[in-house]
Amino acid sequence: MKARCCCGALLEAKALEEESPLSYHLHLGCTACANWVTASGRLEEITQLVERTLWSNEGRHELDRLPPYIELLVREEVESYAAQAGCRVITVAVFHEARNRGRVAWAPAAKDRLANIPPQIRSMAKVEIERMAIEQGLSEVTEALMDEAKAKFLGMRGRP
Repeated sequence: MKARCCCGALLEAKALEEESPLSYHLHLGCTACANWVTASGRLEEITQLVERTLWSNEGRHELDRLPPYIELLVREEVESYAAQAGCRVITVAVFHEARNRGRVAWAPAAKDRLANIPPQIRSMAKVEIERMAIEQGLSEVTEALMDEAKAKFLGMRGRP
């Protein structure tokens, strides 16, 4: 679907804001008269207006937080994953999914234990634990994997 401005020119997707997992704001710019329009809605609704790969502001923030020498590699990894998955819009969820090379479910008990991890490191721990699950061929994070991750990250492996 292509959106047109009141002047008749095409509107181009310029920026995306993630308000919540169910609400997004897509900012479209006119290629001729510089008018701006915002389309709001669910991701599957506004993705129809995006012609090329577009990072959400929040997804780009995740990328910008990385050291410069890693940023380029991660950008390529995420954009390649998004292209293979048929995603034109790279949100925070797509960013983390790409970094984890797929999705991993969480057992309720493991999710409860994740909530006990200090907030400052919780998201990093979640990504690394999901990465461990994927590397082991698991589709779900269990309490046993949480124990293994705790031992690995706190250096308790091999101690009595």
